[in-house]
Amino acid sequence: MDPRLKLIVKGNPNEELHLLMRLKDKNSIPPHVKVISQFGDIISCRISRKYLMVVYDHVATRSLKAPQVIPLNNYNSDLEDAGAYESFLGNPKSYSKRKSNVVFGIIDFGFDFTHPDFFDPEGNTRFEKIWAQPLKNKTPNKYGYGEVFYQNQIDDALDSDMPFRTLGYHPGRSDLMGRGMHGTHVLGIAAAAGTIGKKGYAGNSPIVAVDMGSNYVNGSDLSLGDSVKLIEGIDFILSQAGDRPCVINMSLGGHGDAHTGETVVELALNNALRERAGFAIVQSTGNYFKSKCHHSGILNQGESTEVEWIFKKRDRTANEMEIWYEANDEFSVEIYNDNEEYIGGTKSFEDSTLSFDGDKNGIIFHRKNEPNTGKNHIDIILAGSPKSQRFIVKIMGTSVKNGKYNAYIERDDRGQSHFHPSDVDTNHTIGSICNAPLTITVGAYDQDSSKKEPMSFSSAGPTIDRRIKPEIIAPGSKVPAARSASKFESYSSGKLTRKSGSSMAAPFVASLVAKILEQYPKVNIYTLRHYLLRFCDPYVNANTTVMNKSGYGVINERKLLLDLTKKKIRYENSKTLHKSTPL
Repeated sequence: MDPRLKLIVKGNPNEELHLLMRLKDKNSIPPHVKVISQFGDIISCRISRKYLMVVYDHVATRSLKAPQVIPLNNYNSDLEDAGAYESFLGNPKSYSKRKSNVVFGIIDFGFDFTHPDFFDPEGNTRFEKIWAQPLKNKTPNKYGYGEVFYQNQIDDALDSDMPFRTLGYHPGRSDLMGRGMHGTHVLGIAAAAGTIGKKGYAGNSPIVAVDMGSNYVNGSDLSLGDSVKLIEGIDFILSQAGDRPCVINMSLGGHGDAHTGETVVELALNNALRERAGFAIVQSTGNYFKSKCHHSGILNQGESTEVEWIFKKRDRTANEMEIWYEANDEFSVEIYNDNEEYIGGTKSFEDSTLSFDGDKNGIIFHRKNEPNTGKNHIDIILAGSPKSQRFIVKIMGTSVKNGKYNAYIERDDRGQSHFHPSDVDTNHTIGSICNAPLTITVGAYDQDSSKKEPMSFSSAGPTIDRRIKPEIIAPGSKVPAARSASKFESYSSGKLTRKSGSSMAAPFVASLVAKILEQYPKVNIYTLRHYLLRFCDPYVNANTTVMNKSGYGVINERKLLLDLTKKKIRYENSKTLHKSTPL
């Protein structure tokens, strides 16, 4: 059973649980399951706790997963650079009155609908809908949570003196320092109309936004969304898009999971892309290259290895380490504190507890053949940071035929633990949900560097099953874009701010995808990916690290847009090019 599912088995029997499920047959749903959204064989659903084990054991169930927190791919190092958050006015531009047929979807948090860069030429909002998932569910929707704001409601709020209060949604409610919310900035890169900042290539697109929630902790903005809400956010955007082409930008992910593209979230994303023409999902690869949170190795029969798990002082947050290894092997684990005292361990496929600091403060789950990856999985969860500065995790090859394994320390922006530098492997550090074969994953490079060097923090591939991720690298250094109003402002001041990260690179690529979809609204994801990747300039004579960070290379938007223009001219001259003709 999924470790997180084990943690919620007990409780109020009548409580409705929000879960993700993989079916053996997409047309066969177990009893007692309320389907909310479906992408192929993956559904988001509601199940009363009293029926949880009945559903889990049902013949139609292949895999059942509890919600998993999915943080924002934010680059916190910029907080040390005050200049990166300096607000400034852009140069006003003229509007284009042309309206795009491509819906720009975004899953993030903090969308300032009062910023002029998101108005149409008549001064109306381009937001068709905003779903604020954390808000109280005042108006019923099929998901049962959050509040959905419609275009006419947003326009009415814009006509008032206090639009945030009128609508009941303030994008910067947790922004105490006026740095600007992540979602507004990301959206501005892709879809600014050009009123204040540089016009995005999706600057004429209608916008559908899902706000997954946010909170500021010690100056760092953290997403509070989870895997179920993410999948239902995808469903929400696609439902609003209808038959129109659509691109969705996401800057979310953690460190953990198997990095093979087979989490239920990634399977759902892949299914959605296969099933729907004129649709793409663009993700930021993550900013985890320097996080020291990945370790890998190979064990022979009877061998063991020791890795150091190092904790921050005065950290009160939970900590988690995952070890993934091959199905034909059996590993065991022993854990010691920095006084070399044994505090617990696990033999092959046995769960156990960890005792330290005078109590049972941890648990180890050891699962054989996780049903989506086929790998074995050890999950070590600590209730908080121990008094000990480090744990020694001894990994032993009990029965070995393959011996390869990968270990990840889960992301924790409020108190990140990590491996000792000597144990770190900086490859395979792409975000936890960014490994699906059909999504487009984007890393960041320094556009101010003559060599267009990858940013030091930008995560490196490949996936564990050796596929190229990220596929593309795009501008990610101090990118200027829309700044949202702070908690103390009642309307946007119409300013810009600068932020860095792979989160800034992804929307640039997403906006280029929107340009492709404008011209080819029914193109399938396979053809779209092939066409997009043709316009990547690979690094020449680059080292392995650069190659693993950059995929197929730097996106060359000039060549891409020129090619689209040439194709459009040929089409207009000939009137024979069918809309589904291969690119």
